[in-house]
Amino acid sequence: MQTEMIDQSSRPEFRFYYFTPRYDETVRFYRDSLGFSVFRQWDRPDGDRGTIFHSPNGGGLIEVEAGETAPSIVGGLYIEVSDIDLRYRRLRLSGVEIKKELGHTSYGHRNFKIVDPNGIEIAFFQYVSP
Repeated sequence: MQTEMIDQSSRPEFRFYYFTPRYDETVRFYRDSLGFSVFRQWDRPDGDRGTIFHSPNGGGLIEVEAGETAPSIVGGLYIEVSDIDLRYRRLRLSGVEIKKELGHTSYGHRNFKIVDPNGIEIAFFQYVSP
């Protein structure tokens, strides 16, 4: 698999990472279901495997590594996108289960939520005019 290499020296990096025993399923979810592009990927002879994805807005990276213990977090990812309606329609049509339907918040967002194969909540949002 060919991966895109970007010169990160000009800007600081933000990365969310976790380990999962459901590595292959999780990689397929982020790559195929969500359409996140792969930044870097490795599969070493010692069994160390990982994939780093670009967030869809380019503001950070999501790293998934093979591990024996399921991730345990209270919280999730909150990702700003430029066209919330289009992203919602695409994910719904692709069969991704929607945890919270598309709607407006009291704090000026239009958002919806899904859950990755490890139970990590992912919310996509777009700012809306008051």
